[in-house]
Amino acid sequence: MSTVEFFGGLGVIGSSKIMVSHGGHRVLLDIGLDIPAGGDLFRAPVTPRPGRELADRLRVGAAPRIPGLFDPALLPGSGEPAALTGAGAEAELAALAEPVGETAVFVSHPHLDHVGLAGFVRPDVPVHAHRDAVRLLTALADTGDGLPGHEPSWRPLDGGEVVHCGQISVECVPVDHDVPGATGYLVRTPDGVLAYTGDIRFHGRHPDRSESFVDRAAGCDLLVTEGTTLGWPVPDGPPRNEDDVVDSYRTLLRETAGLMLLALYPRDVERAAEFVACTEAAGRRLLWPAQVAAFLRRMGVAAEEFDAVPLADLHAAPGDFVVAPEPYEFPALLDLPLSADSAYVHANGEPLGAFDPRWSLLTGWLATLSVPLHTIGCSGHASPDDLHRMVQRIQPATVAPIHTTEPTRLHPPIGTHRLVPSYATRYTLTGDPL
Repeated sequence: MSTVEFFGGLGVIGSSKIMVSHGGHRVLLDIGLDIPAGGDLFRAPVTPRPGRELADRLRVGAAPRIPGLFDPALLPGSGEPAALTGAGAEAELAALAEPVGETAVFVSHPHLDHVGLAGFVRPDVPVHAHRDAVRLLTALADTGDGLPGHEPSWRPLDGGEVVHCGQISVECVPVDHDVPGATGYLVRTPDGVLAYTGDIRFHGRHPDRSESFVDRAAGCDLLVTEGTTLGWPVPDGPPRNEDDVVDSYRTLLRETAGLMLLALYPRDVERAAEFVACTEAAGRRLLWPAQVAAFLRRMGVAAEEFDAVPLADLHAAPGDFVVAPEPYEFPALLDLPLSADSAYVHANGEPLGAFDPRWSLLTGWLATLSVPLHTIGCSGHASPDDLHRMVQRIQPATVAPIHTTEPTRLHPPIGTHRLVPSYATRYTLTGDPL
């Protein structure tokens, strides 16, 4: 019998992990960092202990206790005194090292809430992702921003490629998101078909990819979908799109007389490339932190380093530049020629928004420096209307909304059952608990 278990994405945005099992074989869809419903115990300013990131997460319930998944060398008990690994909880965690059948991991896209635990996977477990996602993750690792643990055994996939794990087959289906290499997956077993969206949107640069996923998933037995925006305030009108973002950026380039600051998530490589082109067309230079610039150049973006430009040049002609500062090095802003003629342009960079506890730090610094804040980004996630249209078109037998704080706000069409999964509970492909 085929079974499905959920080890993340339940009541939170992120942490996605879906295990499909059949006949002694297992497929794990996504392996994101755990963000417990009560809050992330490892958020800044907490500094993870090098070499003990996985062990510490397991001990406080911030990583899933999935047997046979993680590298035994990184589990509690490896190299520790016997007093720490004897009876009780520590012995239970050490037992996770025992292999359990054949396992394969499939990453939907290279955001940490979907790939952040991949560096802890045991070396003999293959980790698959679209080749564009692997290219991005490799570029990050090569420029000093790799995954904690070790680089996994990446297996690059093309769109439409099918991988077999026993009687389970997994098809890679590209979707649109705000990062290269985003995919959904179609998982087929002798008992039916599970479709997984990963993170998906229909208002980005490549809506055709998401539309194609909908067509490929039509009539599946179980649709597991992200539902991020279900927990957000209902917006007026259609969602902002990438054209809106670029138009807003061009307007600010024209209307800002002084130095502009930019917050943009570097993994959104397409937007970074567009912003570089817009900045150059406006007669300015866009300067990045050295590590970010190195990463973007590896991804084919002509990125200029901040450190390569004398600070005196910025003070002499602040209106000639746009600077993307390090996200949380706020005191360094004091060295820049900032004034009420400047602008801080937030285009989905860090801190991510008002829900981020560090947002108040950002707004406090900007207020102190009299720098206006402009938020111009757009979501990487499907709107509630688009989510409902997607489910209506796919017509799955069962839909399981995850990656959201409000799963019950997804209202399936007549004939489709809604499953709100419980952690580590086994379900059939029809959504029945076992």
